[in-house]
Formats: sequence, structure tokens, C-alpha cells
Amino acid sequence: MDFSKFVVKVTIKKEKFMATTARFSEKDIPYDKLAKLGINKDMAQSMPKEISEKLMAGNATPLIMARVRSHNGNVYNIPMRLQMLKGRDGKIKLMTFPVRKEIANDMRLSNEEKTRLGNGETIRKEVIENGRRQMKFIQMDKETKSLIKVNVNKLRTAERLAEMESINNIQLGSNQKEAIRDGKPVELTVGDQKVTVGVDLKGPQGFKVVNGDMEEWKKQKMIRYDLAHEGFMGYILTDKNRWEYQQVVNKDHVKKMQMEVKQEVRRSAAYAR
Repeated sequence: MDFSKFVVKVTIKKEKFMATTARFSEKDIPYDKLAKLGINKDMAQSMPKEISEKLMAGNATPLIMARVRSHNGNVYNIPMRLQMLKGRDGKIKLMTFPVRKEIANDMRLSNEEKTRLGNGETIRKEVIENGRRQMKFIQMDKETKSLIKVNVNKLRTAERLAEMESINNIQLGSNQKEAIRDGKPVELTVGDQKVTVGVDLKGPQGFKVVNGDMEEWKKQKMIRYDLAHEGFMGYILTDKNRWEYQQVVNKDHVKKMQMEVKQEVRRSAAYAR
């Protein structure tokens, strides 16, 4: 079940997701959109540093428990990540990444592509959006199983590679350049240092440089929670109106949420008759 459809009126385009310098100021915070997720201005201003710093840097936040109201007035607690991005028109977009049980296959992904995404790889795929064919880089956020996609042209990888060669006085081989253009990380030797570069859509620039080898690249991409644990840790607003770090998702919660959504769909269908 795709819970993201219950995030009414909040922009849920997936051009999505992260450094620690602020890219936005307080005036940029879309309080009206946060309010639709059950987060009023006071709550937003009292967010823990782990959330607020990520949000203001243009990064994806840790998981939070949002409270979303459906069209029928029912309120659902949905764990999700948030991210602020600035569109081409200069307007601030609030991106939402709700936890999904499985990848939403609205881009006709093959089983091989889904497997690669599940393994943390970036894939390059032509998709149709608004009636137009566009080449996209696609990644999956393992915590939520939401897909992140960005136009290949938007990342300007050729310019970034040329700049890297100029600054570091190195020459990338054609195979290395092709691998990076396909979204794969590449390990380089710069002087006596190992550097790994590649597409990482979770960063505001969509391109990442790691000081270290391929193992360091993988290490930095690992999720910061125990993958063997079936629960997710994140932030919820308690009855004390305070953000607290707790388990926000477990199997019972997911089953209950799915049941509530199915009931909501049945009720909506009955009203429509």
C-alpha cells in the first residue's frame, strides 16, 4: 500500500535528498506545508538538532512520525523523512519520503533494477514524466524504500569531472568517465591518496567525493541503524509536546497502518456509490 498518497497537498516530487552547512534560512521554512504533516511552527522550531540541521542543509532528515489527515478527516501516523529543496522557480519544496513496505513500481522497474536499487546502487533509466521521455538517475532510500530520481542533465557530471581533473591534475580514463555517467562510483588515486567519486542523490549536489577507497564509500553509504533489527528509530512528538527519539516503526505498526488504510479505501468507495 502506498501511504504517500495520504500526504495531501504537500509536494511529493522525487528530485530528492544532504553536508552540514546551512543552505536555507529561517524565512525559507515552509511552515504551512509542515502544518499539513501535524507540525506547527512551535513544534518545528523545537525540532532536535539532528533534524533541524539536516533540514536547513537541504539534506534528508532522520525519520520522524508525521500526523497526516486524509480527505475523510481520519488522522494517520506515518513515519517519513523530510527534505527542503529549492525549485527552478526559486520556490521552496518540502519533499516527503514515507516508509513503504516495498518499492512503488510506477516506473516499470525490472526485477534486476529493483534488486540493484535494493543493494544501494544507482541506476540510469529513461522514464516518461508529463508525457515526455527523460533520462533519470534513480536511487532508493533503504530506510523508507522511497525512490529518489534526478534528471541526468541536471547533475552536469561532465562539468564536474572536468573540474576535478583540472583541480587535481589527473586524467580520467574513458571507462571511468562512462562508469560515473552511468551512476557508478569510481576509485581514483590523487597524489598518494585514494579518492572515490560518484553519483549520490542523497546530497544537495547529487555528486559525492569521498576521501578513501571503495570500502570507505560503501561505509559512508551504510544506513546508521542495525539492518538486522526490524524496527526503525526516529523522532516522535510525545504527549508532552516534545520531540523524543524512539522506535517509530515496527511490524505491528505497519500491519495496523495497512489495515487502517484499507478500511479508509473501502469507506471511500462506499461513499462514492
